[in-house]
Amino acid sequence: MLIATKSISGFAQDYLGAESNQNNVQGCIHPSFPLLIDNHATDSLNAGIMNVLSNGDISLDDNVFIAIEKGNINASSATYIQNQGEFKDIKNGSIYHSQNYFKFLNGSLNKQSSAIKLSDGESFLRERNLHIKYQSLEGKLDDSLEFRDASLSSCNDTSSGWRIEAEAINISEVTSRGHIEDLRLKILDKTVLRLPYLPFPATTKRLSGFLEPELNFTSDGLDLFLPYFWVLSKQSDITLAPRILKKRGSGLEVNYRYLSNNNTASKNYLDLLFFPEDKEFRKDYGANNNDRWAFRFKEKRTISNFTTSIDWAKSSDSMVLLDLPSSITNIANQRDHYLTQSISIGMVLDRLSFNIMREGHQSLNPFINSTYVKKPEVQIQYIQHASNLSYFIKTDFSNFEIDETKYSFIDNNLSGKGGERFVAEVGGEILHSLKHVDVSIFGTVLHKKYNLDVANTNSLSSSIPSIKIKISSLFRKLSESDISLISPEFVYQKTNFKDQSMNPIFDLHQRNIGNFNTSNTQYFFGKDRIPDSEFLIGKLKWQKRLKNNERFNIELIKKNELKTSRVINEMLISPIGKDNQIGTNLSFEKKNLKTYISANYSQKRNTLNYGNAGLEISLPETNLMLSRSFQKNIPLLNSTNEIDYAEISIEHLMSQGYKLIGGITKDLNAKKNLESYFGISFENCCLAFKVYASDKRLSKYNFLNFQSSQLSNMTWENMISVENKSRINFEFELKGLTGGNKRINSFFSNAFMNL
Repeated sequence: MLIATKSISGFAQDYLGAESNQNNVQGCIHPSFPLLIDNHATDSLNAGIMNVLSNGDISLDDNVFIAIEKGNINASSATYIQNQGEFKDIKNGSIYHSQNYFKFLNGSLNKQSSAIKLSDGESFLRERNLHIKYQSLEGKLDDSLEFRDASLSSCNDTSSGWRIEAEAINISEVTSRGHIEDLRLKILDKTVLRLPYLPFPATTKRLSGFLEPELNFTSDGLDLFLPYFWVLSKQSDITLAPRILKKRGSGLEVNYRYLSNNNTASKNYLDLLFFPEDKEFRKDYGANNNDRWAFRFKEKRTISNFTTSIDWAKSSDSMVLLDLPSSITNIANQRDHYLTQSISIGMVLDRLSFNIMREGHQSLNPFINSTYVKKPEVQIQYIQHASNLSYFIKTDFSNFEIDETKYSFIDNNLSGKGGERFVAEVGGEILHSLKHVDVSIFGTVLHKKYNLDVANTNSLSSSIPSIKIKISSLFRKLSESDISLISPEFVYQKTNFKDQSMNPIFDLHQRNIGNFNTSNTQYFFGKDRIPDSEFLIGKLKWQKRLKNNERFNIELIKKNELKTSRVINEMLISPIGKDNQIGTNLSFEKKNLKTYISANYSQKRNTLNYGNAGLEISLPETNLMLSRSFQKNIPLLNSTNEIDYAEISIEHLMSQGYKLIGGITKDLNAKKNLESYFGISFENCCLAFKVYASDKRLSKYNFLNFQSSQLSNMTWENMISVENKSRINFEFELKGLTGGNKRINSFFSNAFMNL
């Protein structure tokens, strides 16, 4: 098979994960083969002794130097055949050509055809940092080379790395490919593999061919990927990965990536997972059709003033991405609740923008088999900015339909009706600057109107005014070594109460993380529930930045709620009253240390109801990351209204290139480990491997024993058990030989690591 490389030159390197050139790694370059600057004319010819023979040939002895196209020859002696343009009987020679070295005891080279024939030598191919020793070498420079009775390695010391001993090594500079015949692979001086034939890439550029296999041992048995990488163009490629999973069968995964508009920011892809005849599917879910599949197509394109966007994902059932997690495709995380199905087209003309979209979702919760879909949603917005006065007009029309999906295993018999919703919002802001104070008055009126698909129901409408007054200032202190900023701020905000209890809820729940949100556009329940509120907020923020890039930020916040929100309490079983809160945001950053702390204290409840903290330490031998996030009293989150998570990960460099890696995510509220990994890796200039075990704690649904359609708490507990998705993962790289297709292991979502 052909080992390919996904390292990319000039094709969205950040997007497609190009690796830096391996030759640039400090200490990995062979000291015997330095990079030279050749500026000699191609007709230069020098030697200590030069004799013209009777047949017209020239005998060269003592410090022979011969300039050739793209390089030169150095030797102790040689004979120049003038009428053929060939140098023969080159003794103790070295050829430097296109930054590559060829050292040898005897050889010849034709300047016109670039044909070479060398014996008893060694070569260094700089691009892939490969060192080849050989008995004989024949071929053409800039074309193809054949090394016989050769050994190949990228290691300065092969006894602590790898080398290949082979009957023949062939390299084509035209196709950038190579192959090895009758080889023995030795690692740490021990033969570990014999093969009659092995292809490999002769370049670090993108090259079609097989990537390194991925081998894992999982709770479903052996999991083997055999990915093939196919370069389609300078702006596109595709990875085809046949997959074998012992307990489930075989399948195929596809990752197609491309750029649009010659813009590296347009990260477009199509991911596909297909597993026909999943052997465990019938056992777990009693399914008649055992085909499992999922795909996601994501694209963003800009043409003149128009922008199109597609994010469309779909799966055969709600459990496929939980059962068949993948490192090749990126359709959804195992903890995602739904797949997005949206398509939109927008236009921007100066201050006016227009957008029309279709938006829906496929639930990944097997107990939910119906959702709303917007068909269509039309948004029109006009914004006028000026120095002292700005205003906007926004309209949003949405038609909601019930999307009765076919991807759930249980029929909930959900009944509901769709309808139309029209939202218009008009607002303006007046800015006035005094000597040291800026005053902002921001007011909006939001009007909602519903026409529901329910017989004998009149249209519902309401208008909700809101006002926000902000008084702020900024004080600066500059010096040669630092800059300090102090920003005091005072905010008063009020949103009037309107009874919205008869309005349907079409949109998804958006959590008000932090409890200090003051943005009027962050709706409590989409646009269908806008809470009434009246509060005062005082802020004091201090920022300091030093010339060595050290940063300090401290923010103190005090919020006094002046009334209880009737809209929120109407939706709660246990109403909550108005509260006074104190909060702080602290962050510190220097070369080897980053940390932040956010907290919110409820005076009424006499408790911290929000906290978020993180620490990242980067030392020469150790990288450590810690984070903790918790929140209490979150309306409609769960029965306890509380979340509490912690994460820790560590990488510790040990002696002789070994590294210890590990991490864990824990639900402190439930006292359960959610995800963890632990392992060891090794890397030097020519060899790298990683072995680690990973584990995810996920929900498993017992549908075969489910009888009742009434989802009581007891029934729910009986239906759900906990399943550990465990894996033992292997990653291996022979630097210079294999393609360096390094995957980024996303052990955690790192949702709380916002350094």
